[in-house]
Order: sequence, then C-alpha cells, then structure tokens
Amino acid sequence: MELNRQLIWKLSVIGLILLVLWKVISEPDTISQMMHYTFQLLTPIIMGIAIALLLNTVLSYIEERFQLKRYQGLLIVYIVFIGILVISAVTLFPRIYSSLASLIEELPSYIRQIDGYLSQLNTYLKEYNATVAQAIDFSRFQERYSGWVETAVLSSVSYVSSFTMTLFNFLIGIVISIYLLKDKEIFARMFKRLLYAIFPVASAKTTIDIFQEMDYIFKRYIIGKSLDCLIIGVLAVAGLLIIGAPYALLLGVIVGVLNFIPYVGPLLGMIPAFIITYFYDPFTALIVLLFIFLLQQFDGLWLGPKILGDSVGITPFWVITSIIIGGSLFGLVGMFISVPVTAMIQVVFSRLIDYRLSRKNLNELL
Repeated sequence: MELNRQLIWKLSVIGLILLVLWKVISEPDTISQMMHYTFQLLTPIIMGIAIALLLNTVLSYIEERFQLKRYQGLLIVYIVFIGILVISAVTLFPRIYSSLASLIEELPSYIRQIDGYLSQLNTYLKEYNATVAQAIDFSRFQERYSGWVETAVLSSVSYVSSFTMTLFNFLIGIVISIYLLKDKEIFARMFKRLLYAIFPVASAKTTIDIFQEMDYIFKRYIIGKSLDCLIIGVLAVAGLLIIGAPYALLLGVIVGVLNFIPYVGPLLGMIPAFIITYFYDPFTALIVLLFIFLLQQFDGLWLGPKILGDSVGITPFWVITSIIIGGSLFGLVGMFISVPVTAMIQVVFSRLIDYRLSRKNLNELL
C-alpha cells in the first residue's frame, strides 16, 4: 500500500513537470506573461520575506544579547531600519533628484551634439565614398530624433510609475515583514508540521536542512553584497568628486547599485558614467572610465572575495545565465535576485543528485 502511494506521488510529480514543460514549449509567451503577472502580485510578499530574512539576524542577536522581549526587539530593529531609510531619503535622494533633473534639462543640448557629430560623419562619408555614405545614411538617424525624444519622455513617465509602485510594494513588504518576525516561531513550527505530515521523516529532515542552507546562502549573499556595493558606491562618489566629473553623486550611486549585479553590473555602471561625462569633457570621460574600471578590478579581485568569499558557490557560467534569464523574465529586479535564487536552486539539485547517487553507490566513483 505504501509502495503504491509513493508510486502515485512520483507519477503525479512527473506528470506535473511534463505538463509545465509542454506548456512552456508550446506557449512560451503566455507562460512568460503569467509568470510576470504572478511575480507582480507576489512582489510585496517577496519583499516582506526578504526584509524579514535580513532583519531576523539582527533581531535574534539583540534579543539574546540584551534579553529583550519580542516586541521590544522589533521596536528597536524597525526604528533603526526605518531611521536609516528616512535619513537616506532626506539627505541623499534630493541631491540625486536634483542631479537627475539637471541632466534631463541638458538632454536637448546632448542630442544637438550628437546631431552635429552625425552630420560631420555623414558629410565626411559622402566626400570619401558615396557608396559607403549611401549604405550608412546617418541622416535617417537625425530624422528620428523627435521620435526618440518622445519615447524618452514616455519611458520617463513609465519609470516614475514603476518607482511609485515599487515604493508602495516596499511599504507593504515592511508591514508583512513585521508580522513574519513577530510570529516567526509559529510559522517555523507550522512549516515543520506540514513537512512531517506530508513526507517521510527522513525526507522532511532533509527538506528542513535544505531550507536552512538556502536561508544561510541568501542572507550571506544579500548582506555581503549590500556591504560591498555600499563601499564601492562611496568610493565611486569620492573618486568622481576628486576627478571633477559632473553629477558625481548620481553616477556614483548608479555604479554602486548596479554593482549588485555580478559581471554585468560593473559594465552597466561604466557606460552611463562615461557617456554623461563625455558631453562635459572627453578627457575627463576617459579618466572616469579608467577610474571605474580600476575600481571594479579592485572590487572583483580583492574587496568582493574578501567580503563574500564563496557565498553562492556557483560558476560564472551559471551566474551569467541566471542574470540573462532573470532579466528577460522580470527586468532589473530579476537581474538583482537571479544569483541567490539560482544558488538556492543549486542546493536543491545538489542534494537530489547526491541522494540518487548514494542509492546507486556511485558517490565515490563520481
């Protein structure tokens, strides 16, 4: 009887996996839209869980260190957490907004400079080789500037709307995280009871161990990477101020935030810094490019490994692959969370592979 139940359970899981794979292959756009919509609905809950995981370490420490009750620990942790956010919003964000507004005001002059460069290049090509000039007609780009400006304005409105929704989801996430931390022992006990009720004892214990390892990886990666990006952002702002680059605070924040994305992020941070500074002064732009490149090398070769170590334990191939998939499905947020999520998925598959190999007595051979 027990064997039949296990067989039915395995066949059901295999059937569900095959059904999902068939849907993904036959209707990729529909599946992608469903996943994107589901992710949007679950965003406040995901943010709440992430905030709770980050603050749980601090909460547990101060409760044990100072013998505080739960409500006292929650009050201290969230006063500090929200205080840091408010101080950042009051001191940092207005300056970033001012730099961004100034940059938008100067955007038409940058477009005119690009128009001049393309006109000169188009004239040169016509004089040099009529065939090449016909093949690469830069005047077509000039005719499309009005459309580009309109698209840029619409994109700005879309980004403002997206930022407002993200802020709202973040506030809801804070509320959710408070309730999660307040009753974390109850949720943990419910989860354990559910596992032991559904799975055999050995499988339930293994599942709990996997979730504990995933929790450790997530917290270590997020906390370590946040500290790493903060240091790089501060160094970037200081270096850009010394160099005399325009919008040093804005560009430094961009470099620090995008540094959260492994491998791809540093490149994404260099591009806007170079382009914006180029319109100000080409020579300064080259210095900025060299400075950010050296800063990223310092981070990749020394600072990052010093802080993070081998916190995720996945190869660069899987890191880049996860960033591409996460970015295509969920945009910038997907790129940020793709690496720790992939690391946690790897934990599950590694445990599964080890279990299957041990059943076949192949662990020592492979």
